[in-house]
Amino acid sequence: MKKQKFAILDMEETYAYNLMEYLSERQSVPFETMVFGSVESLRAYTQQSTLDLLLVSAKMMCEDIRKMDIRRIMVLSEGEASGGYGDCPAVYKYQSSESLVAEVMSYYARQEILPQPEISLKRQVRICGVYSPVSRCGKTCFALTLGQILARRQLVLYINLEDYSGFASLLERQTASDISDVMYFLRQNRGNVILKLNSATQKLGGMDYLPPAPCSQDLREVSLTEWIQLLNELVSFSSYETIILDIGQPLGEVFSLLSQCSVIYMPVCDDIVSRAKIAQYENLLREMDYEEILEKSQKMVLPFCTPMMQGEYFLEQLVDGPMGDFVQKLLERKLSGQEDIYGPGTGGI
Repeated sequence: MKKQKFAILDMEETYAYNLMEYLSERQSVPFETMVFGSVESLRAYTQQSTLDLLLVSAKMMCEDIRKMDIRRIMVLSEGEASGGYGDCPAVYKYQSSESLVAEVMSYYARQEILPQPEISLKRQVRICGVYSPVSRCGKTCFALTLGQILARRQLVLYINLEDYSGFASLLERQTASDISDVMYFLRQNRGNVILKLNSATQKLGGMDYLPPAPCSQDLREVSLTEWIQLLNELVSFSSYETIILDIGQPLGEVFSLLSQCSVIYMPVCDDIVSRAKIAQYENLLREMDYEEILEKSQKMVLPFCTPMMQGEYFLEQLVDGPMGDFVQKLLERKLSGQEDIYGPGTGGI
């Protein structure tokens, strides 16, 4: 998607440049960001080019700015509560960059419709499904590790579609917005879904992730058509190169969702009960004419993985441990064209 022009006008130079740096680090945000220190320099720029969005300090807001070639204006309020400045909405200036940008993006998403994608410039997007009919197989640890390693060289978005992800406790992090808000926004069909998604996404190590739904019922109320619409808009309009779907077992219409994936990683366990579950799952796929899912699925027995710490160190334990070694070798084998993706000594299933 073509980057839109986002400007910050503030006399506090350090504040403005720190905010610009934060936006630059969030590569999924579709803005080209610039900083201005005076109304005069802003005026000179807008005489040559249109700004899509301006964040302006309340102290510098004036009638001249309203007359400039700027499509949307938000005021950086220094009060405890953010009110309005005429027809310009306001956002509290001295909150975290993460919260401020989320609020700005959420507002902007409601005002904008999606432009047509620039097909010739759009990178190919790979949707990786991680799913298994077997429980306690290391699925989420694998998906998170895969995302971290891929994020070293590309833009990755991780989406967890489990009933109980446990992320709030596992990551020791509370979020103001999550996938439920994004899907509700999509259902309303009143703005730019990708901008709304960008307002909700968080950094998780090297990749972005969309915070999971705190209530499993929210996921079950999302239709297959809505899931596919979200994926289509991500593929067409976002800057992500890989989207990882960590899919839980109870999700409705799971086969149809798996059909949207480019590849499906299927962690399994090498015991008699797990083999029986896998056999039943594969027979059902054949009976329902979903052989394509079988063809795209790659079964694997994962190394034993039990991270001992929560919070910021959780991902480091995954990437630096046996799971990280396994994923790295898996990706190397894929690049070399080898098909054997089982762990050492586990055998096939």
